[in-house]
Amino acid sequence: MVNAISPAFFETFGMRVVSGRAFTGHDSANAAKVYLVSESAARAYFGDLNPIGRRLAQAGASGELEWGEVVGVIADFQPNDPDPNPVTHHIYVAMAQEPQRHFELAVLAANVTPSSLVANIRAAMTDLDADLPVRRLQPADKFIARMLYQLGVLRDMLAGFGALGLGLASIGIYGIIARTMAQRTGEFAIRLALGAAVRDLTRLVLASSVKLALIGSAVGLLGAFGVSSIIASAFPGIRTDNLLVLVGTTFLLVAIALLACWLPARRAGKVNPVDALRAE
Repeated sequence: MVNAISPAFFETFGMRVVSGRAFTGHDSANAAKVYLVSESAARAYFGDLNPIGRRLAQAGASGELEWGEVVGVIADFQPNDPDPNPVTHHIYVAMAQEPQRHFELAVLAANVTPSSLVANIRAAMTDLDADLPVRRLQPADKFIARMLYQLGVLRDMLAGFGALGLGLASIGIYGIIARTMAQRTGEFAIRLALGAAVRDLTRLVLASSVKLALIGSAVGLLGAFGVSSIIASAFPGIRTDNLLVLVGTTFLLVAIALLACWLPARRAGKVNPVDALRAE
């Protein structure tokens, strides 16, 4: 991607000059043509060689090569474009040497609300040229939000389905284990009649339940990693390696399984063994 910029571009966006220099006011239309390249472009075009002082050429409007000298290397940046195949190589030319009919104006706001600058920006542009249209002035965060809107909708949908799945899994785990423990009331009564303590029953139930919960969690984590890999390959902009989410979800499901086991075991410990056996 070739981008025509003014000398204050990198200062405005907080981008770092790795080596060489940025554009200055001396890089005018009458001066020798110069280029700036990103770190990735420098590695791709020049390898381990120092790109400063070397020459690049781009095809002009007439098809002729326009040679220029590389005077600086700019640090790579993370684009906000949700495109799964973003451009990684960037070359910068001085706007004074390559004027554009359409360009974007960026204003760095300090200690002021960005939206309050809109009227002043329009007034300044009108002073330059009353017929020069200025469109879609907006804070940078709104511009980025519009760029990422579709990705945000997908994120919210996945989060909603994930929360729904977690809720259904929690209800299902609790219902199945609680029903299983309730069916073992007769067994618990016999154990109590033979001298077992309530804490012995609780320990027995929790031990077997932890084993099942851990096995289920391990299988679920394998499935989660598989689905995450599929999503990451289709949408590189979505982060799917959040360890906190995976660990938190796993602990929540294990805790629900333990609660589903502990409550029936606790109730069973309060049952009169004689009444329970008579009911059987």
